[in-house]
Amino acid sequence: MNEQNSDGAATGGDLLVVDSPYQLAKWRPLVHWVMYIPHQIIIKALQTVAFVVGVIYWVTLLITGRLHPGMYGLLAMNERYQQRATGFLLGFTETYAPFDFDTGASDNGAYPPIRVKLPTPPESTPRVAALNFFLAIPHYIVLAVLAIAAFVVAVIAWFAVLLTGAWPKAMRDFLVKVGNYYLRVWIYVAMVETQYPRFGL
Repeated sequence: MNEQNSDGAATGGDLLVVDSPYQLAKWRPLVHWVMYIPHQIIIKALQTVAFVVGVIYWVTLLITGRLHPGMYGLLAMNERYQQRATGFLLGFTETYAPFDFDTGASDNGAYPPIRVKLPTPPESTPRVAALNFFLAIPHYIVLAVLAIAAFVVAVIAWFAVLLTGAWPKAMRDFLVKVGNYYLRVWIYVAMVETQYPRFGL
């Protein structure tokens, strides 16, 4: 069970941890999307690089039976950057997301309100883990459905924050749980975790 900080935010051992007040200024939803634009430009570039690196990373496992830590670090940085920037866009925090490109698996603490703690690659990985990308297809379907639900929740919450100056707790917690589910699937597809991820939030 996750611990709670003084504002009721989760501080437990999940991959994605949001540790910030549920309250924020009512005007924030009106400007966060504008402030997010520089991050969106960077994210598009990172996604292109991550796709190319991801293919090489996958082939490298097939050839060597090992995960390349440098390439994994770049993929992890891409995921962390997106989670931080998206969290700011959604209004999880009033603190602006940093332009941080640290490639360590562990969160470097550059953005305390939103932390993404990913595991480090194992010393060796069975080549059969290359199939994880395909075995995770059922999870992709579930995540697609959850993404639609998350979008609806985010829109409703946008108006709630605009009117009340606070996130409805259940709504923000739901979005964080969806983020954690996505990351559980991601580390499996990235072949760092070989145990099949559980379904559900």
